Amino acid sequence: MKIAIAQINPKVGDIKGNALKIASFAVKAQTMGAELTVFPELALTGYPPLDLLEKDDFINENLRALRGLAALRLDTALAVGYVDRNRARGKALINAIALIAGGRIIARQAKSLLPAYDIFDEARYFEPAASNRPVKFKGALLGLTICEDIWAGTALLPKRLLYKTDPARTLRDRKAGLIINISASPYYKGKSAKRLKILAGLAKKMGACVIYANQTGANDELIFDGNSFALAPSGRLIAKARAFEEDLILADTAAPLQKTVLEDRDDYREIFSALTLGIKDYFLKLGFKKAILGLSGGLDSSVVAALAAKALGPENVTAVLMPSAYTSGQSSRDAARTARNLGIKTETLPIKNIYGAFLKTLGAKHSGTGAGVTLTMQNLQSRIRGSLLMALANTNNWLTLTTGNKSEIAMGYCTLYGDTAGALAPIADLLKTEVYKLAAFINREREIIPRSVIERPPTAELKPGQTDQDDLPPYETLDAVIRLYMEENRGPREITGKGFDRELVLNIVRKIEAGEYKRKQLPIGLKVTERSFGYGRKMPIVKDLEYLG
Repeated sequence: MKIAIAQINPKVGDIKGNALKIASFAVKAQTMGAELTVFPELALTGYPPLDLLEKDDFINENLRALRGLAALRLDTALAVGYVDRNRARGKALINAIALIAGGRIIARQAKSLLPAYDIFDEARYFEPAASNRPVKFKGALLGLTICEDIWAGTALLPKRLLYKTDPARTLRDRKAGLIINISASPYYKGKSAKRLKILAGLAKKMGACVIYANQTGANDELIFDGNSFALAPSGRLIAKARAFEEDLILADTAAPLQKTVLEDRDDYREIFSALTLGIKDYFLKLGFKKAILGLSGGLDSSVVAALAAKALGPENVTAVLMPSAYTSGQSSRDAARTARNLGIKTETLPIKNIYGAFLKTLGAKHSGTGAGVTLTMQNLQSRIRGSLLMALANTNNWLTLTTGNKSEIAMGYCTLYGDTAGALAPIADLLKTEVYKLAAFINREREIIPRSVIERPPTAELKPGQTDQDDLPPYETLDAVIRLYMEENRGPREITGKGFDRELVLNIVRKIEAGEYKRKQLPIGLKVTERSFGYGRKMPIVKDLEYLG
C-alpha cells in the first residue's frame, strides 16, 4: 500500500486553519499516488489543547471540520486525529483517530493509554478506549493507535509507569499487519533516535509495518521534532521525514526496500534546531514579529541573541546594552562585537544615573553594609534593566526574551522582575555546561560569539570583581548534581553515594526546592530535556524540607 505521512505543524485552537492545512497536504499526497494519508494526533485541534477541551463550541467545531474533510471525497483515504464525544460511560471525551474514505468516516478508534506524567494530563479530559480491533482496509488489517498506545512496556516510558493493557500486543494477537500510529510526541535531547530504535524493535516483534506520523512545530514550551517514519516488518526503515519542519513523505509497503540514509546524530544541532523552532513558532503563533533582549557581553545572552537572530531574522532582533558602574569595558566590547557578528540592531542605555536615583529615593532605608543591603543593590540594577527592556517592548509591540539558564533557575540565581522579566526563556532548560556546548556549535563554521565571551569566568557584574563562582559551586559540579536530582530523580543520599560531598549536595537540593516560589513567576522556558522546570514539574511552593536530610 502507498501511504503518505503528512507531518504538519498545527496551531492549538485554529481548527479552521488546521483543517485547511490537512486538506492541502491530502491533495498533495493524492497527486503522489497515496492510497492513505496519515496525520498526527489531534491534528484538527492542535496539541495540547488543555482546557479548551472543556468548551462545547471547541468540540463542536472540530467535529464539523472532520465532517468537512470527509465531504471532500478525495481519492486518498485519511487517518486524522481529532476529539470525539464519548458515547459510553465515563469521561465526556475521547482522543480519537478517524479513518475517512469514500466521503465518509469508515472507522473511529479512541486512544487506549492516557499519559498522566511529566507534561501530560490526558486522563483529566479523556476516557480510554474499551478495546482496539484491527480495521479492514484495501485488503490489509490496520491497527489504529495513538501515540502512547505503542509505548506500553517500552524503554521510552518511565519505569514506574505500568499500564494494565498493551494495545500493540492486542493488535498483534489479532493479526494486524499494518500499525498506524499518530502522535504528538514532544522533543527532548536524544528522543528521536531512541524512538526510532524502539519502534524498529516493535515492528520486528509484531511482524508488521509501522507508520509513525508525528507532529512538528512548537506550542507554548513544547517543541515537536517530527521525524516521522515508516518501518518494514523487519524493522528496516522505508521512509523518514525531516526533523523540525513540515514534510510529506510517501512509503510503499509493498515495494522492495530502498536504502534510507540517516543523518549523523548531533545533540547540539538538534537542540539548536529545536530552540530556534520554539522561538519562531512562539512569536508567529502569537502574532509577534520582533524580539528584544539585554545583551551583557556574557555567554547566556550571546547564545540567546544567536538563537533569536536565526529564528526571527537578524533584522527583527534588538539587543540593548545597559552598562552600569560595574560593567567592564571588555563586556561592552564583546556585546557590541556579538551584535555585529549577528547583524542585529543595538541600543545603549546606561543605568548609572537611574541606579543613583533609586538609591537617593530609598535614602536612609537603604543604609548599611550587610549582606541584605548588598543583595538589594545588585537586584536593583537587574530590575532597572528589566524595566527598560519591558518599556521598549511595550512601546514597539515586541516580545522580551530572557537569558537565564537551568543552572541559575535551579539555584534561584536570578532576580524576580529583573533578568526574569519577559515573555519567553529560550535556554531555561539548558544547564550552564550545556550552554557552553551550544555556543561551540553556533561557532562551528565561524566565530559568532567571541572567544573572550566563552573563555572569561561567568559574571553578573553587579558588584566589583564579581564572578558566578563567588555564590555558586563550579558549574561542572553543580550541573552534575542538578542533572542527577532533576532529570534522573535521584535523592541526596544516592547522589552523595556517587562521590559528591554530602553538605554540598544538600545545599544544592535545598536551594532547588526553596526556590519554587520564584520559578512559578518566571516566563515559560522551551523544554529540551526529559525533566524541565516547566509545567510538567508539579511541586508545592510551601513545603517542609526536612525530608531531604
